[in-house]
Amino acid sequence: MRAQPLTAIAVIVTALALASSAGAQGPLVIAKQGYFFVGGKYFDTPNGKVMAGHTYVEYFIPEKRTHRFPLIMIAGGAMSGANFTGTPDGRDGWAQYFLGKGYAVYLVDQVGRGRSPYVESVYGKSNLNTSKFLMERFTTVARYKLWPQARLHTQWPGTGEPGDPIYDQMQAQELPDIVNVVVREELNRDAGVALLEKIGPAVLFTHSQSGAYGWAIADARPALVKGVVAIEAGMRPYRDVEFIGAPDYFRDGSANKAWGIGNIPLGYAPQVSDPSELAFVKQEKPDGADLVPCFLQKEPARQLVNLKGIPIMILTGEAGFHATSDHCNALFLKQAGVDSDFVRLPDIGIHGNSHYLMLEKNSVQIAGVVADWLGKRVTPAEAN
Repeated sequence: MRAQPLTAIAVIVTALALASSAGAQGPLVIAKQGYFFVGGKYFDTPNGKVMAGHTYVEYFIPEKRTHRFPLIMIAGGAMSGANFTGTPDGRDGWAQYFLGKGYAVYLVDQVGRGRSPYVESVYGKSNLNTSKFLMERFTTVARYKLWPQARLHTQWPGTGEPGDPIYDQMQAQELPDIVNVVVREELNRDAGVALLEKIGPAVLFTHSQSGAYGWAIADARPALVKGVVAIEAGMRPYRDVEFIGAPDYFRDGSANKAWGIGNIPLGYAPQVSDPSELAFVKQEKPDGADLVPCFLQKEPARQLVNLKGIPIMILTGEAGFHATSDHCNALFLKQAGVDSDFVRLPDIGIHGNSHYLMLEKNSVQIAGVVADWLGKRVTPAEAN
């Protein structure tokens, strides 16, 4: 049953201290909140007809809404919309921050994730991250030093290992993930399109795994996507990177993005009917120290015509594994005729962040960077 939005009485939620140029703020006043499901269809299974492919969306509309375009926040691998509603050490999250800035916020649980039920007969096998993986990739990366920048990590709150209550809160929210990447991307693209068609034009926030969904959703409905904030999103085009530590640090992973920045069809021009028509080449040398060589299209490069003109921010921390390769996404898009604003946090004086920028100690400062970018690149279009 669909939740009823709270419209008769505004709901006052916990006060959020903002460490931005705006200073501290009082309690947030929510004029309307609720949830719904979008996407999905019925499938016949050995046990009967079931629904699958749908995604859970929770929304919050501030009383003092000052921005026309809402923000759709899609968490990355193994995470749910809760990723944006708080931090493991109990601070408010980016959802509260942007509500305080006057944005409506829509939080998505990926298909088969969280409150979007896992339908194994349709989605296939799932996997779950282990503590070792989480520590190596996210919370104690300076200990493992699997990539050169890992030694710079300082922003995870707590010890970052099992038994620490902050870490335990983080691992507790880890959820099973659809293993088949093509199925995963198709289902989340379709659910994202359904959400845009329901609520109208919006800005997509993607993180990590959901980066591929953002490109696919924007490609499918470019008129409805008014901006993309790609937060450590998607890894290197065409081939991921394996991190092996010193002295070599990197080796090429599998060729797991057949369409360049994803595994499902994108609107290239000249048109591509099969990914075998795309050719990729590896840079002879990386663009700088401690970076991986990028894979780009063989010239002449086909153009991603549907993404042109959409404001795009690619945001990368100093110490996470994406620091080695996120520039490749900016290069790939540029070659395909798509401009983006590539922002490396250390270049603007924000240091020590690994992969979960919205959860680490300086998350509010980073949210302020995103808010400033939205003000410059998206807000002007709200009047049109």
